[in-house]
Amino acid sequence: MSRRGSRHPGCWPFLVARGRVVGQRTLLVPGFLAERGLSGLLRDAITGSLTQEGESRHAEASLPDGGRIGLSYRIVQASPPGAEGVVLRDRSGRPVELAYGVVVTGATGARARIPVADAELPGLRPMALEVFARFLADERAFRPLVSAYVPVATLAAGTAPVPEPGPEPARPAAPGRAEPGRKDAPAAPVTRGSGDVVGWPEAAQGRSRAAGPPEARPGLVGWLLSLLRGPGAGLWVVVLLAGWPVALVLALALALRD
Repeated sequence: MSRRGSRHPGCWPFLVARGRVVGQRTLLVPGFLAERGLSGLLRDAITGSLTQEGESRHAEASLPDGGRIGLSYRIVQASPPGAEGVVLRDRSGRPVELAYGVVVTGATGARARIPVADAELPGLRPMALEVFARFLADERAFRPLVSAYVPVATLAAGTAPVPEPGPEPARPAAPGRAEPGRKDAPAAPVTRGSGDVVGWPEAAQGRSRAAGPPEARPGLVGWLLSLLRGPGAGLWVVVLLAGWPVALVLALALALRD
């Protein structure tokens, strides 16, 4: 194994499986794939049925940037935690299978193939079973765990590194609430000295530009003044001097006629 370890200095453990109620997904994803949102690439690359004892299966997958990765994996029957040998089934009665192995970068062909049987990498299967047990505890809320780059010699020695939790999924902001520091956050409301809210600046500015003071309608006094300024003003002066009652009656009569 030391000779293989020198040829393959490191790898990235992974696990693909489905649960009792959720479909197949990548539960343990290499860090460099998790950072780029490519966990589904492993799920699509795995093919075939259950592997035999001591058997390893190999595949290669292309990365979006043109690079390639090598996969070495096994497909085994899943059992409930603490019940080795018992067949775990989903809610439709189908047996649940685990596909676990390692990803190799920077190598293709024979150089990317690493035996992953228990006799070769005894630290790999315990890691996969630990991740699967966490997944079964709460399938719908489970977030994929992230594996680190680990030397092959570490897994060959039976040491199982503890996987790290994946990134927390982004949550959309609640409707009507803006996040601090965002450019589209609404400005503070305009307030008077007393602290009473008047309105938002945009609305206040819009009103000042579009709306002016209400149009003044001439009353009775204004109408009389217009008569004194217009043609026949002298006649109206005589009428007014003759008596306010007569002038008022005439003014009302003219106003009603108009």
